[in-house]
Formats: sequence, C-alpha cells, structure tokens
Amino acid sequence: MPHVRALRKVLRRDVLTICAVIFCADLMSGTIAPSFSLFAQDLGASLTLIGALSSIVGLTQMLGSMPIGTISDRIGRKAVITLGMLLFSLSAVLYALAPSPYWLFIGRILSGIAMISTFSLGVAYVGDIVEPSERGLAFGLYSTSMGLGFGIGPLIAGKVAEGYGVRGSYLFAALLSLMGAIIAARGLRRFARPASDAVERIRLLPWSGTASMLHNRKLLAGSLANLLMMSTFGGAVSNFFPLYASQLFVNQAAINSMFSARAFVSTLTRMPSGVLTTRVPSRIVMYTALVLALVSMFLMTQAQSTTVLALLLVLEGIAFGSFLTSGQVFVSENSTPSTRGTAVGFYGTAGSLGSTVSAILLGAVAEMWGVRMVFQSLGIAILVGLLAIGYLNSDRHWRGFPLARPNRVR
Repeated sequence: MPHVRALRKVLRRDVLTICAVIFCADLMSGTIAPSFSLFAQDLGASLTLIGALSSIVGLTQMLGSMPIGTISDRIGRKAVITLGMLLFSLSAVLYALAPSPYWLFIGRILSGIAMISTFSLGVAYVGDIVEPSERGLAFGLYSTSMGLGFGIGPLIAGKVAEGYGVRGSYLFAALLSLMGAIIAARGLRRFARPASDAVERIRLLPWSGTASMLHNRKLLAGSLANLLMMSTFGGAVSNFFPLYASQLFVNQAAINSMFSARAFVSTLTRMPSGVLTTRVPSRIVMYTALVLALVSMFLMTQAQSTTVLALLLVLEGIAFGSFLTSGQVFVSENSTPSTRGTAVGFYGTAGSLGSTVSAILLGAVAEMWGVRMVFQSLGIAILVGLLAIGYLNSDRHWRGFPLARPNRVR
C-alpha cells in the first residue's frame, strides 16, 4: 500500500491548512458562479455585457498574475493568500449591493485579483512545502479540496437563495471568504528563503521573468493548454451554460444541481489524476484532459435534453479536474522555489488570457448566432490549439528562435 503510506505522510498540518483555505475560496466561488450570469441578466445586462463581465476577470488575472506571483516570491505566500481571501469577501459584498450590471465590474476586478492571490499562489505554496515525490498526492488533495468547495457551493447557494434571495446568497459567500482569510492568517506558515535565492529574488522584477519563461518550450505548451482549458470553463461553461440550459427550459435549481454534479465528479477525478502523474508524465495527463474537453464542447451543440446536457457538463468536469491537478504538478516540475511564483504567474496569465479573450468573443458569437454556437466555435479553437501544442512538444525549433529545454526539478 505505498500510496496509502505516502498519503499519510502528505496529510500534515501545513498541507491541510492550505487545503482548508482553498476549500473556502472555491466554496465562495461555487456559491456565486451558477447564478451570476442570470443575476446580471436580471439587472439588465446583455449577452455581450455578460461576456465582458467575465472577460474583465480574465484581463485582471492576465495583467496581475506575473506581478503578484513575483511579489509572493519576495514577501512570501501567506500575506498574499490572506489578502486574496479578504478581496473575495469584499467582491461578494459588492455583488450583493449592485444596483445595475455596470456596478458588477468593480467586484469582478477584485475577484480577478483574489483568484490569483489564492488559487494560483496556493499552488506555489504547496510546491514550497512538499517534496518532489509528494507532489502528485499533495496536488491531488489540493485540487480535490477545490472541487469539494465548488461542488457544495451551488447547493448551499440554492438553499440560501430560497430564503433570502440571490443577493443574500452573495452575502453568505462573503462570510465564507472571511472565514478562509482567518484560517490563512492563523494557520499558514511563512518561509525563510535560502540565502542563495536572495540575489535572484531581488533581480526578479515583475516583467523580467517573462523572457526566461518564453524560452521554456514545455512551459509554453502547458500554458497554451491552460489557455484553452480556461477558455472552456471560464469562457463557455461559467457564462453561457446556464443561459443555454435555460433555453432548454431547465430551471435554476436544476442548473445548480448540474453544476454540483459536475464539481463532485470533477473532484473524484483529481486525486487519481495526481497519483497518475507519478506514473505518467504530467503533460500527457494534461493534454488527454484537453481532448475530453474538446469532445464535450462539440457534443454539447447536439444536446436536446436535460439528461444529455448534464452528462456532457460532467464530462467537461472530469476533463477540468484531471487537467487542474496535472497542470499544478507540471508547473512545480518546471520551476524552482525562487521562481515558482513567477512560473505560476506565467501559467496563470495564459489561462487568464484565455478567459478574457474567449468571454469577449463568445459573447459576440452568442449575440450574433445564438448560445449554441458558443460551444461549437470553442471546440474548433481547442482543436487548432492541440495542433499547436503538438508542434511545441516536437523536437523542432521555431524558425530563427531555438527553444531551450526547461530545468526540471524533481
């Protein structure tokens, strides 16, 4: 039972604490996500504006991932993660008080900063505290905690909304985030960096790490994969799946249940995916997950029943869960403790770029050709992206620009 013994070793206080913080963060996100696009629509938002509300989160993450990651390399992860949880709480309060859809933009910007500071830097924190041999199980546990939070969140939101309305559920989400901030402030550890890392950290300005990341062929391929996967979830599923389901006469309670089922199945996928990365290269698991996302997007355009729609959302959840864990392992493998925040920031920037661009483009697609076309056009984009990933993973060099191999830390 080697995996059981390894899991017991991983289940120590510092790992469990960051998992608890991330559970609270995704519990808050799961409370808001299923109802946000419909809430914005009730406030008067058009389909294009709904896409813009999502894209502003991605834009914030795209601009902030590298600087915030680098800051965490300098001052430590604890302070940044704690601040991120507080920003989550503030954003939820702003949603609850919004008198018009345009007021939601402020909360979305804060949410974007909070996502970088918690989800992304939580990955860096786990990479800091575990040994290379423990990464698969540790990240499996980390991403499982995320999935549990996002799975339970919609169920809680539905119950709270029945008694206090959607705005009441958002205020409840703010309390959940505040609880996570308290856990982070009291439970996370600060790490003293090795003296040998000091010079590298001082030189590592928010923009200076980009060049070295662009020369890392494997990290480029993985970041493109993250861009595509985040386009799937952040661009299509979060924003347009509830609208698509409502066009098929699925009510809000059923939509919440679908999101919960997706999250729970996605959660069950994450620990096995982490174990799998100890046997199979993490990039292989990542790209296989992306193929599953491609299949779900294409088939979703043919869905005509609630059951089929729910099954396809579950398939996308399996793909997302598997990708999430393997991607976290992948970034840790291709970074060092002194550059891990920057590497996570680069990887996260690609995902944010995907969320930003896809939300804007898919909003325009939905406005012109209908919500169904959102999923078909994204499927085509993933197919093209997979071809580009195959090229990056080949042994050839870009014309005039040889790509260096990454230094792998195991």
